[in-house]
Amino acid sequence: MSNLVNIKQSHLHGKGVFATQNIAKGKEIVKSHMVPIHVNANLPEALATLQFPWTDEYDAICLSDAGSFFNHNSQPNAQIIGRDFTNQIQTFAAKTAIAKGDEITIYYNDAFDKFIND
Repeated sequence: MSNLVNIKQSHLHGKGVFATQNIAKGKEIVKSHMVPIHVNANLPEALATLQFPWTDEYDAICLSDAGSFFNHNSQPNAQIIGRDFTNQIQTFAAKTAIAKGDEITIYYNDAFDKFIND
């Protein structure tokens, strides 16, 4: 896992990702490995919460690093800056400056794709 973050209990929901040091706007936070699954797959809730849009036919489940612990915020301080479909890796970076100790959030509700900076 990146030395920029740790995982701990969140006041937003369950566990969350927190900055272990100040993170500058635009700085890469973590790369997470993804596993594609067909969009029609009926996943148990525990897996569905790790699911990200991937392609028209596939979603992907985040299985590594901090990527599966980011909580949602309508005003996120991080975003997805890249999706490597060949190597199945999704990259998260700071959308704003993030202070040490702050929870790092992303946007992942409706219109998710407009919050991805590919």
